[in-house]
Amino acid sequence: MTDKIAAIYQYHDISGAVVHETVRYETKRFTQRRPDGKSGHIYSLQGIEPVLYRLPEIMRAINEGIPVFLVEGEKDADNLVKLGFEATTCPMGAGKWHKSYTAALKGALVLICPDRDTAGWKHALTVADEIYFITECVKILLLPGPGKDVSDWIEAGGTKEQLEELADDASIHMPLDYSQEYEARLKIMRPSELIEELEWLKTAPIRHQPKLPLIEYQIRFWQQVLAYEIPKKGGIDITYATART
Repeated sequence: MTDKIAAIYQYHDISGAVVHETVRYETKRFTQRRPDGKSGHIYSLQGIEPVLYRLPEIMRAINEGIPVFLVEGEKDADNLVKLGFEATTCPMGAGKWHKSYTAALKGALVLICPDRDTAGWKHALTVADEIYFITECVKILLLPGPGKDVSDWIEAGGTKEQLEELADDASIHMPLDYSQEYEARLKIMRPSELIEELEWLKTAPIRHQPKLPLIEYQIRFWQQVLAYEIPKKGGIDITYATART
């Protein structure tokens, strides 16, 4: 029995030309192919640089400051677009991230919606760490309910308004190693250094905002320490550590 094609998902470059395609069959099998230049296809991506799904639309969204959902399949991306969002995926799903995809998301506000399985979660963390320093903001959004992916959540009744609320409430991602390193550096900062760091954060990209609670905690700590030391040493000016908190 012939395995019939259920859907063909085209991947375009910035100019709109088809670079490659994902073919989904009725048996849920997937293959990758690219144009051969003769109205046919080569069933391989070797020799080309694959691109993100819906790349022209994603680049426009980034330029306009519109958040981009990053999911694990073309079907999920299309379903989010139907809800009124901008969404993309990388070909072949979890574990297939390329450096070129990271570059394409420079300056983006990214919401990663992983599939509800180990592979999906590992993929989300890997990609979030990979794109952290090049994007404006990264969040990993875990959808509620028993479904495996975004499409399941939508099919179960999930709405645009609910997803917007979940996205607003999700925590901003910061790579674990970087977070630990930053926290360690804060612990040895003097009050004047903390104030300078706080002032910088107020105008820094959104992705740095998780640091604010750490900064504020350290400033409160120094306020307490210096307030205790004043009676003993006399004359220590702590106004620079308190006036702007």
